[in-house]
Amino acid sequence: MPTPPLSHDPQPQPPSKPGNDECCHSGCTFCVLEMYQEDLAAYEAALRAWQQRQQAAAAPATQSVRKPRKRA
Repeated sequence: MPTPPLSHDPQPQPPSKPGNDECCHSGCTFCVLEMYQEDLAAYEAALRAWQQRQQAAAAPATQSVRKPRKRA
């Protein structure tokens, strides 16, 4: 059973993808497509870190649950 996410640690949200008509294709210094790729990479890193925090928070709870031993 999955553990619910920590309430004080919300899941990162992906960046909004620019529309097809937002890039002028003139080689701007701050191209919306390049900025989106940078934001997407930062989001993916933040999501991986968030997932690790969630797993670490759930780990102690799952480790404390033990199966009873059978007695001979």
